[in-house]
Amino acid sequence: MLLYYYTGKQWGMKSLWERRLKIAKYEDLNDPFELLPFIQTDREARRYYKTVVRVLSANHGVLCFSKSWRSTLMWAHYAEKHTGMCLEFEIEENQFLTKIDYVNQRLDSPIDFTKPLHSADESMLVRCLNVKHSGWQYEKEYRLRVSLNDERDGIYYNPFNNGMQLRRVIIGARCTLTNVEVAEAVGTEPDADVRISTARAAHGSFSMCTDQTVKIHTITGKTEEIKKQQRLAKALLEYGGK
Repeated sequence: MLLYYYTGKQWGMKSLWERRLKIAKYEDLNDPFELLPFIQTDREARRYYKTVVRVLSANHGVLCFSKSWRSTLMWAHYAEKHTGMCLEFEIEENQFLTKIDYVNQRLDSPIDFTKPLHSADESMLVRCLNVKHSGWQYEKEYRLRVSLNDERDGIYYNPFNNGMQLRRVIIGARCTLTNVEVAEAVGTEPDADVRISTARAAHGSFSMCTDQTVKIHTITGKTEEIKKQQRLAKALLEYGGK
């Protein structure tokens, strides 16, 4: 599945150079209702949901993607007013990649204190993770839930080759970066072919499109033979370490 990651110029270039994305921790996300889609008018229920949130966010964070790169609002809100970039990834579909469901009202609380675990079953946890208010619907959000393992200076990262491949870099309409600068950051022989293009405001709709006056640059990915050699070298190193 092709999904899109909006980011600012500085973080975008850092991500390309290092071939990894910054993981968002739940407490750092911009929605105060994160993991809390249920009505919480009961004080005891509120205390219980705080425990649920603490457990769900203890060892995991998320990478937030959009289904579309053409949204003017997404460029404005998450790519520094069109001065940043949007990264296209091909992501493996699995149980950790989920589509956000948008609702108009908070959901009825499923908590029943007379039952084991107070009715905290898989269905309840899925709704905690994947339900947001319809005011966020313009984001067309998908999330990849990932473990908090690779930590540097208090920030956690997920490498590009961990279930996702970079396929395209879209430079913002107001971004000062050139194709050459972005190509240098992408590097030679990425895991798959990577296209570099530039966005502009569409002439016939309120959306973004590809600027055809700017040449699209394609960086050729690794050949199957090179990938085979790298897999063999990795296997030999792992075997030698045993």
